[in-house]
Amino acid sequence: MLMRRVLRFFSKIILAILVIILVAVIGLFIYEPSPGEGLAFSSAGQTIMLSDSRTLAYLDIGDPEGLPVFYFHGGPGSRLEGIIFEELNQQLGIRMISLDRPGYGLSDFQEDRTYLNWPDDVSELADQLGIDRFAVLGWSSGGPHAAAVAHKIPQRLTVAAIVAGEAPYASDDLPQNVLNSNTFSGSGVNKLFIWSANNSPWLMQTLFRIMRIMLFRDPASLMENSESADMSAKDIQFFMRNEFTASSVEAFRQSAKGVTRDFTIERIDWPFKLKDIQTPKVLVFHGEEDGGVHPQVAEYVCKRIPSCDKPTIYPDEGHSVVYYRYEEIIQAMLEDWK
Repeated sequence: MLMRRVLRFFSKIILAILVIILVAVIGLFIYEPSPGEGLAFSSAGQTIMLSDSRTLAYLDIGDPEGLPVFYFHGGPGSRLEGIIFEELNQQLGIRMISLDRPGYGLSDFQEDRTYLNWPDDVSELADQLGIDRFAVLGWSSGGPHAAAVAHKIPQRLTVAAIVAGEAPYASDDLPQNVLNSNTFSGSGVNKLFIWSANNSPWLMQTLFRIMRIMLFRDPASLMENSESADMSAKDIQFFMRNEFTASSVEAFRQSAKGVTRDFTIERIDWPFKLKDIQTPKVLVFHGEEDGGVHPQVAEYVCKRIPSCDKPTIYPDEGHSVVYYRYEEIIQAMLEDWK
């Protein structure tokens, strides 16, 4: 009798805990935070209506008469990342088209999006802007999107650049030291993301909703705490820029769904093969001290793309290599511009 009462007591406690957790999760998905003091969503840029009635948002900045480069932001990120390079683009004669991917910023979310949907959006925008051929530059999570565009619409590209690009984590031959390193690629959080992407995406979305609340409340503290993730001082300085903070807030403007889908498709089988990218010329750049994506990912990706000769690995650079080596990256792209 006593044992039965004890078991009943503990079962009630467990039930109460489960109810509290359930209420907390439901509340997390219902609660809609707003950016804190000094932060705001941006109206910068333009939008177009795509053929499937979705809205696609972008910034058209730099030299309006310059060579067109379509820029694919990191994750989380937004079209506002392009503002970081505006002055350099003016100097280098680059017209940058910086886009929000579906679910980010002002671009509508796209259900069940894959990498091969993205080239269609890019093509439609280029058509509406009257741009026949152009280059693409993808940073971090934008890297696989640049590869997807090179795969699907190579005839429209002059050159493609992948900078600190993310890994195809589901690949059977991905080097194990990538997943066992001190970088984010090998972290427990990324391994949880990989599991969630293949089993329960809602778990990743829950984590990103928590991140959204924290980011809206105090983005500076969130960025500063990234130092514990083995980021270099240069990385932290880059991530603390006002333009980057604004872009991160804009990334979560709608919800966490866009970010979740981005991180999910990185960690499941990619719907295209890197070995099938014969043209255009693909350039791969990476920082030797990247604390986010292991540098060997650059070697792996470039080795599998026939039109990539050899990755450029910059010493003393981290994940923010796209900013600190931007002029060199653009110059290399211009040399291979076809």
